[in-house]
Amino acid sequence: PQSVLDAAAGHQAPGGGMGYFKPSDDYADPYLSAYTALAFNWLSAAGYQVPSEVEAKLHGYLLDLLRHDTAPDFYDRGMLSDVRATALAALAQHQKVTKDDLLRFAPHMKRMSLMGKAQFLAAANALGETDIARQTLDAILASGVESGGKFSFNESIDDGYKRILATPLRDNCAVLSSLLSYGDTELTGDKPMK
Repeated sequence: PQSVLDAAAGHQAPGGGMGYFKPSDDYADPYLSAYTALAFNWLSAAGYQVPSEVEAKLHGYLLDLLRHDTAPDFYDRGMLSDVRATALAALAQHQKVTKDDLLRFAPHMKRMSLMGKAQFLAAANALGETDIARQTLDAILASGVESGGKFSFNESIDDGYKRILATPLRDNCAVLSSLLSYGDTELTGDKPMK
């Protein structure tokens, strides 16, 4: 993992975003950038050294994404809401976003897929915003299906979401992580265990 982190600068565009194929602003991808910031948080928590200059530029790119209505043409409003929720979750770990940022994007929660809602819940948890977290949790649980000791989350999303790597497994894992971080077992009950 450390060697991958050490090579991260080679995938970063001058504007701070991360690119799949070339480190240029034309190839910078908002979803890859937001998810990379999440991965940096996980790796940092595991004791690895995230390059501070790469992370700082990436955070600047994500903050710009939150402030401006720019995204690739193929992003629909729901996809953009998911990417912004992922950016909020990553930046909230560093206290680079506030309750006002969450409130600004809260009306977009209804457009978010399960992944977006899970990330929005993670951001609210990280900032200690219990009201927003509770509303988001309720929206997530409304997509749950319980049967025979199992609990899963299902939704129908447009094929365009594949461009931001959407899969049911990824979405259920994101929801599980958010439920575990939520901490209020009175509301989540035994759902995380199921």
